[in-house]
Amino acid sequence: MRILATKKLTPIQKSMLKGYDVQQKEMISISYGENFIVNEKISHAIFTSANAVKSVFERNKNKKDNFDNVYCVGAKTKSLLASYGVKVCHVAKNASALAAILVEKEIEDLHFYCGNLRHQDLPLAMAEHGIMVTENVVYQTELSNHCFEMSFDMVMFFSPSGVMSYVNGLNSCNVKAICIGYTTATEAINSFEEVFVAEETTVESVIDKLKEISIH
Repeated sequence: MRILATKKLTPIQKSMLKGYDVQQKEMISISYGENFIVNEKISHAIFTSANAVKSVFERNKNKKDNFDNVYCVGAKTKSLLASYGVKVCHVAKNASALAAILVEKEIEDLHFYCGNLRHQDLPLAMAEHGIMVTENVVYQTELSNHCFEMSFDMVMFFSPSGVMSYVNGLNSCNVKAICIGYTTATEAINSFEEVFVAEETTVESVIDKLKEISIH
C-alpha cells in the first residue's frame, strides 16, 4: 500500500508506518516575515494553529502576561502555548466549536492570530453575533502545488492548505484522505469522496487512523 505524507515525518513517526510504502513531501512552506510585536494588553486572543503561536511568542517571549484570556484549537496548539508559559482558557477541536463557546461567553472583541490562508469560519460566526474580531496575520503559507508522477492509496493531510496544494497540483483525488482535524477534513471534502478524521489533532493520531482504515 502506497502512502503519501504531506509533511516530513520524524523517524519515530515513520517507524509507526513500517510495512507501508511511504513517500514524504512538504506541500506547503511557512514564512514568518517581519517581527510582530505585542505592545498592548489583549483581553481575548485566539490561536487556531501552532504556526501562529510560534510566530507571536518567539518574538514576544516575555509578554505572555499581555494576554489575559487565550483560546485555541487543537491539542498541538495548546501544548505549544503551554511551552511558552501561556495558560489556555479553553481548547476546542475545531474553529466552529470554539466559535460556539465564545458566543456563549458574550465577549465583545477578540484578537485572532492567523496565517494568510486562514479560513473565515470563526470570524464570520463572530460577526453574526456582533463580536468584533481583529485579525492579525502573523505568518505566510505558500503552496508547492507539486504534481506527483506516482499514485497513492492514502494521503495524510495536516492542514487545509496542504489539501489545497495537493489538489492544485492536479493529483488524483481518487484516494482516501486522512485528515488531522475537522477544518482540514472540511477542505478535503470538496475534492475527495473518502475523507477520514483522526481522533486527536496529532500526527501520531493521523497515522493510527490510517492504519485502522487500511485494515478494513
